[in-house]
Amino acid sequence: MRFTTYILLTILAFGGMGWLRSQVESPERLILGVWYEQAWEYEKVGTPADLSYKDTVSESVKNQLGKHLVIHSAETWHFEKNGVLWLIGHGQAKQARWRLKGRGHILELEHRNHVIEHYNLTEITPDRLVLNFDSDIQVRGIAKLTFKRSRLAKKIQQ
Repeated sequence: MRFTTYILLTILAFGGMGWLRSQVESPERLILGVWYEQAWEYEKVGTPADLSYKDTVSESVKNQLGKHLVIHSAETWHFEKNGVLWLIGHGQAKQARWRLKGRGHILELEHRNHVIEHYNLTEITPDRLVLNFDSDIQVRGIAKLTFKRSRLAKKIQQ
């Protein structure tokens, strides 16, 4: 009797885990669609006193950081299923290739000139996307890009 109960509970547990996995959307699926840049925040690091410094990035700091990024002026990111990313901002659109690496936590972008960028995908929900990258310029730190999903894109996906 005990052995049969143990086997039955094991089958139910593994079956339940499979069902649960099928209900959770993968980052590859969640990232698809149109995302609007909502905020840039910059966390300065380098000394223990700097660890608590966090601020919204001013336009001048954003431009300085952007000199080391290819897509710093994009305000809208459109991720397509086929690995194409459209970066739209300031009246122009650029195309890049995207893919998620590692355990789905590294976003890799490859531009037409073969420049490759890596972002840490720190949060992804149906409505919010947060990317981080390390800055190695004069003021060392971590920049955080926060995006909000387009409502129109949500209607299209449903």
